[in-house]
Amino acid sequence: MSSDTPLRRGIRGTLLAVSVAGVVLAGCSSQSSEHDHMDAGGPTGALSTPPPSLPERFAGTDQTDPESVIVAAAETLFSYDPIADTNQAAAVERAKPLLDEQFYDQNTLSFSVLAPISGNRWQHWRDEQAVVTATARITDDDHPADAPARISRVVAVEVVATAPTGREVDRMNWAAYMSATKLGVWRVNAVAVR
Repeated sequence: MSSDTPLRRGIRGTLLAVSVAGVVLAGCSSQSSEHDHMDAGGPTGALSTPPPSLPERFAGTDQTDPESVIVAAAETLFSYDPIADTNQAAAVERAKPLLDEQFYDQNTLSFSVLAPISGNRWQHWRDEQAVVTATARITDDDHPADAPARISRVVAVEVVATAPTGREVDRMNWAAYMSATKLGVWRVNAVAVR
């Protein structure tokens, strides 16, 4: 005896019709103005929900301002506690909330050598029990043209290592070339140091 009865065939037919109608309606709704936020630069739609919360260290960061995100990320990426941090990757982990997830995942192995800091210099900072603090600012240097959901900037980074007594142990400067992409909020998706 076959389990494929007229009743079961009728139910399957009805389910198939409902499924096809759902796909057709979903396709039609994607043409609505609600979804007209794609272009070559990526998504540009405004957030319909509040921005995700960030750790306290980013309290002053405006996630809707790409330059604010870039500066906050740069200052976190290049600030270190050589006594507690094994290498530069610890700072990248602290900056992770401001980084594009795909960028972070694809570059995890290279983050320990992001900035031009030698092993000897790191050890000197550790021997001095120094805390290393970075300040960053967007420069007026040329950069690629902005897209609605992608910008690139040259960032001047100054790093100062300070001993517990307040004595300056070391000072370094470099340029970081950084890009951010709009994923509802802005996130850094490229960093190169020169």
